[in-house]
Amino acid sequence: MSGTVNVAIKSDFYAEFILRSRRSVDVTEWINSIVSDFLDRTRDDPKIWSPAVHPMNGVDADEEAFRKKYGNPQRGYHWSPVFLPNGTQIRMTYRKEPHYVEVAHEKIIYEGASLSPSELARKIAGNTNRNAWRDLWFKFPKSSTWALADSLRSPLVNSTHLTLEELGL
Repeated sequence: MSGTVNVAIKSDFYAEFILRSRRSVDVTEWINSIVSDFLDRTRDDPKIWSPAVHPMNGVDADEEAFRKKYGNPQRGYHWSPVFLPNGTQIRMTYRKEPHYVEVAHEKIIYEGASLSPSELARKIAGNTNRNAWRDLWFKFPKSSTWALADSLRSPLVNSTHLTLEELGL
């Protein structure tokens, strides 16, 4: 289904969006981004969504295997503002050699050490300074495509160059 649906919001909320964005953000796109992020983050949350749409519904053996290997599918590693659920694959190519890591049990483990994404990129690149936002690619559980880390940051923060404090977050 495509198209749009008009949803009423309180005028005070709309005014606050305009005030905080310094009139530089399309409020409709901002709200769409927030809703999209919420839907992505809560995709597998059976406490919020109907069991009919929960992907683990009726697949006890698969869920048990996933939990054993990666941990709770609703948990993961939080790299603000990006959430990497358990089971997320991470890829970085350095000197034409691909390196793969997975998020498991809320950690990124590489060569026996728990690392942040920035530390991971630096370690793969022989302890040289790297920009993990531009070097790391992610493939989320149940996804078939890879996404550059930088593309997953909030469009709002990227487009306006405001700090999270300025956004009131």
